[in-house]
Amino acid sequence: MPLDDRKKRILEAVINDYILTAEPIGSRTIAKRYDLGVSSATIRNEMADLEEMGYLEQPHTSAGRIPSDKGYRFYVNNILEHYLKETYDYEFESFNEVFAEIDEIVKKYAKLLSSITNHTIVVKMPRIDENTIKRIQILPVDSNKLILLVMTESGIMKNYLISLKDNIDSNLFEFLNNLINNKMTGKRKREVDKTLRDEIKKESGSAMGFIDKITDTILNSLKQMDETDLYSEGISNILNFPEYKDLFKAKTFFDLIDNKDIMNSVLEPEDDSIEVTIGSESKFEEMWDLSIIKSTYKINGEIVGTFGIIGPTRMNYKRLINEINMMSNELSKVLSYIYQENKR
Repeated sequence: MPLDDRKKRILEAVINDYILTAEPIGSRTIAKRYDLGVSSATIRNEMADLEEMGYLEQPHTSAGRIPSDKGYRFYVNNILEHYLKETYDYEFESFNEVFAEIDEIVKKYAKLLSSITNHTIVVKMPRIDENTIKRIQILPVDSNKLILLVMTESGIMKNYLISLKDNIDSNLFEFLNNLINNKMTGKRKREVDKTLRDEIKKESGSAMGFIDKITDTILNSLKQMDETDLYSEGISNILNFPEYKDLFKAKTFFDLIDNKDIMNSVLEPEDDSIEVTIGSESKFEEMWDLSIIKSTYKINGEIVGTFGIIGPTRMNYKRLINEINMMSNELSKVLSYIYQENKR
């Protein structure tokens, strides 16, 4: 049976109040705080109907009521129909660091979002299939250490410190940079095969003793870029919620965030829209006391990763949906800009 307007307004009032207080809500509270134009007795009857319909729950016989997952779902669906129509009076800071690693910029946005929302943020880091080498740079640190920079056409950059057994002749660096860039620029991971590496080794001259270490590092770098990584920020924010004051329950949350199999599955986008999974809607029992709001971020229109805000089902869905939507749009613009700059 569909909800009439009065039931909708009462359900919304109960949810809004419960989000703020974390306490079961009674009819008298709703009558006092919200101008619904009906008596406390009428509200009580309507709340009883909402409970019978599965939208509210009564945790204790003498207590008020709290939203069920079904109640939250009705509430969230209404928000999702309208979230693009509202904005808030702040802007996300842009990190225009053309030479920064893309994954470092994503982490900065995760930290910012965690700070703004006071929630835990989980991120599926950028994955760009078949990364192509744009440039490799080998820089001296001291007599037996060097920094290896690997940059790809997709804008991702990785750097590695390599220690060698023997000292390196400083005159070798220009030669090595030219050799490796001539052989590897434009190559993908699958093209950096044994034949190519043997060819580089054959032409490496006095660097033959350590050239394998450099090419191995480059190959491992490409493998890492092609793998999906996870990142989390603000994990301890869960302790700010009364639902997680119990240390055992808090530990189960920390264990969940560490579970890469579950997190990878939870963060896998079903489509290109804001997605909200509430409590028991999740296929994972570990998520049944939690909700996650997730949004993809892109480079030039191509999805490369996912952000998620995770917390108790009693979360401020309206504000959080707007915040993650704004953040993912801003991040997508920044990453696309960096991608274009790095292609020049």
